Amino acid sequence: MQILFKDTGKIRFDKWLAYKFPEKSREFFNHNIKNGKILLNKIIVKPSIKLQINDEIDIDDKIFEQFKVELLPNKTIKLKIVFENDDFAIIDKPAGLLVHPVKADDNNTLVNALIHKWPKIINVGDDPLRPGIVHRLDKDTSGLMIIVKNQLAFKSFKIKFQNHKVQKIYMALIYGKLKNKSGTINTPIARSKNKFNHRKITLDNSGKEAITDYEVIKEFEKTSLIKAYPKTGRTHQIRVHLSSMSNYIIGDNEYGSSRINKKYNITRQFLHSTELIFDYKREKYHFISKLPKDLSTWLKQFEQVD
Repeated sequence: MQILFKDTGKIRFDKWLAYKFPEKSREFFNHNIKNGKILLNKIIVKPSIKLQINDEIDIDDKIFEQFKVELLPNKTIKLKIVFENDDFAIIDKPAGLLVHPVKADDNNTLVNALIHKWPKIINVGDDPLRPGIVHRLDKDTSGLMIIVKNQLAFKSFKIKFQNHKVQKIYMALIYGKLKNKSGTINTPIARSKNKFNHRKITLDNSGKEAITDYEVIKEFEKTSLIKAYPKTGRTHQIRVHLSSMSNYIIGDNEYGSSRINKKYNITRQFLHSTELIFDYKREKYHFISKLPKDLSTWLKQFEQVD
């Protein structure tokens, strides 16, 4: 197997491989790099070497032959099910819950809860570590998600997302005020070359189209409550777009302002998936989730601070 590295130039070789193949540990890749089973630009290197853009990685496929993905059900994670039928379910994900494992021993994710609730979902999808998952929310983003319960439904929803036939609406509290009370942010997004798994806006050909509509719901002295309507599905899209205009999402530790976050003392990003709208089998569905208690409580405090 050969991989052309396109992510970032500031991550260890073994660490990136463990991220790319979460079913295997960093120690596994460390061992195989040292034994020459994984080469970098055709030579044996140290596992600690930092990767560079366009590095060539050659992996001996035989090192994976004895491996089988095993996800463990977790009955301790409670699911808030908004709706379900034979084909899909709508859940209201709490903040702080990862959607799927990012390393082999992750058993406290949404996926682990799903396979306990619906065991047959283990075979649904095109990624063995993401059964039933057709879209995702960041760990600290709360709100509505579609969970797919069989392969035909998975293919149907996958096409819907590819064709932008699922409308997702988010509620966010941002710093400052927007010049226009409604509008569109149309700026391409690319991977950062300086920080692993980080995104940035770009005006060159390295970026992918990213479009976010927005609407101001309420303004305070120094913050604004908005609805965001992503028209494309780029990673961290809403957070990156708002950050690019210095209208940071309050509480966003990745793309926000530490000074602003410290002022408001919020422990997670104020971003909530509040509505999902789509058609399925000639029926229209519209689901709504109110702000969870932590965000509604913080909103009242922000009103007092402002």
